Amino acid sequence: MHCPNCGTAAISEQQFCRACGMSLETVGKLVAQHSDTPAETPNKLANAERERALVQKMFSRLMWGTIILLIGVVMLVVNRNFDIGRWFSLLSSLTMLSGIALGGAGLFDAMIKGASLSGRKSPQQITAGTDTQRLAANPIPHELSSVTERTTQLIGVEDSKTNKMMDSEARQ
Repeated sequence: MHCPNCGTAAISEQQFCRACGMSLETVGKLVAQHSDTPAETPNKLANAERERALVQKMFSRLMWGTIILLIGVVMLVVNRNFDIGRWFSLLSSLTMLSGIALGGAGLFDAMIKGASLSGRKSPQQITAGTDTQRLAANPIPHELSSVTERTTQLIGVEDSKTNKMMDSEARQ
């Protein structure tokens, strides 16, 4: 996509042109609307289906984790009221911990798999990849002149005028 005002290349997610500052939101929406080809639509539907299945699996694990946690809490309350034994208290504690672990595992699994669905890198891919170690071939597009060069040139011109004036006054 290019800015309609100045022609600078821009990505579709960009809100403003970096060169002229024109708002690109409407242009980006129009480009996205017209760029949907029939070949891309099944991929989007497949991704949406995978995301829905992932969310369903996450909520299922959270629900089972909560149920197991509540069973552990009930066991703990029963043991406090009827004093069944120390081993029952330990069993209720382990039951509560396993419920928490199951719910947490469901959340973290969904987070990691959800990141891969959205195109973002998972933490394992980020640490394993070396993409962050490479630099662009030409990071500076052109050599920039120094601010002090022009100032030095101007001082040189004024010094030469001042010296000429001082020389003429010294001769008189």
